[in-house]
Amino acid sequence: MFKKISTLFLLFFAVILGMQAQEMSVKSFEYLVSDLTARTNRRNDINDNPAAVIRVGIALQGVVFEGNVLGEPVYNTGEYLVYMSAGSRKLTVRHPNFLPLVVTFADYEINQLEGLCTYKLTIRTSAPNPPTPQPAGNYFVLNVKPTSARVTIDDQEPRIVNADGTIKFFLTNGSHNVKVEAEGYLTRSGTVNMNGTRQQMDITLVSSKPTLIVKTATAGAQIYIDEELKGTDQWQGPLAPGTYMVEARKLGYRSSSLTVRVNKMQTETVMVPPLEEAYGALLVDIEPVDAEIYFDGNLLGKAPNLFTEVPIGKHRVRISKPGYVDRLDSVVIEENKQTKISGSLLHGDGTLVPITVNGVTFCMVKVDGGRLGMGKDNAMSARRDSVLSFLIGETEVTQALWKAVMGRNPSYFKGNNLPVENVSWSDCQAFIKKLNRLTGMNFRLPTQAEWEFAARGGRRSTNTEYSGSDNLDEVAWHKGNSNAKSHPVKSKLPNELGLYDMTGNVWEWCEDEEVIYEGSYSGSASQTGETKRVNRGGSWENISRHCRISYHSSDSPNGRFYNLGFRLALDE
Repeated sequence: MFKKISTLFLLFFAVILGMQAQEMSVKSFEYLVSDLTARTNRRNDINDNPAAVIRVGIALQGVVFEGNVLGEPVYNTGEYLVYMSAGSRKLTVRHPNFLPLVVTFADYEINQLEGLCTYKLTIRTSAPNPPTPQPAGNYFVLNVKPTSARVTIDDQEPRIVNADGTIKFFLTNGSHNVKVEAEGYLTRSGTVNMNGTRQQMDITLVSSKPTLIVKTATAGAQIYIDEELKGTDQWQGPLAPGTYMVEARKLGYRSSSLTVRVNKMQTETVMVPPLEEAYGALLVDIEPVDAEIYFDGNLLGKAPNLFTEVPIGKHRVRISKPGYVDRLDSVVIEENKQTKISGSLLHGDGTLVPITVNGVTFCMVKVDGGRLGMGKDNAMSARRDSVLSFLIGETEVTQALWKAVMGRNPSYFKGNNLPVENVSWSDCQAFIKKLNRLTGMNFRLPTQAEWEFAARGGRRSTNTEYSGSDNLDEVAWHKGNSNAKSHPVKSKLPNELGLYDMTGNVWEWCEDEEVIYEGSYSGSASQTGETKRVNRGGSWENISRHCRISYHSSDSPNGRFYNLGFRLALDE
């Protein structure tokens, strides 16, 4: 009885298996000459040899491939991308509802697979599922250098790539002609085969311009080509064919130049001979006696004085003495000639107001009121605000002054003459409240309008990009020269009002809430999220763009940062 039941069970299982295990067969197997899938979507075997790709067309999911298969196949609707080692000769295809299919490549006049080649295997099923619609196409994405390039697909109008070098096209399935061109570069052409999947390609054009390499024998020499500054010590770049004047310059040296001609597709290297040092003299006849003379930010000596062997070129001179207003001069030292600075410093009475708290003296500078015209790159350039006369700190609040008032030092970088930082807007209000009790005065933070008016030099403004100069290095500690730290106040040149570090060193809190820029500094606070407080001036951590007078930032009033401090203001 048991034997009969077993026999019936096996017969039933065979019938069921026969119903489920249908057959698969090969419709076609061929090599795709123009298909770049194996190159653009490359895989390597364990020996780092490039693989071949078989595009297996079968309208089933859950298919398993066996043989020299590398990694998991990539499934797209109705098709698998199967990567196999170069030299492979057969592939086994399995599915739970079908009998296994062994495909021997030699049966189709392909002895073995070749690396970086793409093949197409189309499989029939005895009872095919309803066909799945293939997408009409997909995106073709290019990453192109240079960003001035134009891309043409087939006979369409050329399109310029985006600022980041990318460009995208939605292309129908099939082969498309691609041309990438740019002025001064060799054109590249080719094809892309769209098969319903997203395709991506990186293209870097080769310059057709000549390349000029300029080296200097004098360290620190600046390289000019046709009066345009290109770099320091060494420069390399493409130029249009032609003749150029190459010059090396360095402060305190005679410049050296030569003429160079470059031709198309040529690389030319030139060496500028060593520069020779050259000197002039500087006579400083200034009252009062013993005023300190700073030459390009470095202490040169005391007045009156005659300095010989002063490097030729344009320099900034600051003459300073406590109780007097600093004098700023721009001088040109010529070889074997004497340049003279004479006159007297103005007394600080009424302009420079010294104040002493617990043994620490700081100075406030009087700023006569006027009308503030915002910078051309400021969001409020169309509006002019009136600013009443007021006083503002000659420097940022130092750590010495903060300790004299608060009894502690919260700064990350420590030093009495360094600006205090790591203080929030709320911390500044607490400091000011205690300072006012100690002095009987009414100190406060400057408004944005006051801060910018003072930073631009008030009525004495010379309309420089940074506070006191168009040369950022002269007046500011910034990312390019700070060595990633704050520096003592008054170690750079002041602006037209004698204010130091309005640009760089540390950001400075202002009284204002962050406003919606629709025409006034006195506008309402932003209604989105937490109210923030404005800070200005940039810091030792910022690039030049963030150090412009017109630039502003904002933070939570409770935020503390090691590059954010403040300076005081006082109504007249």
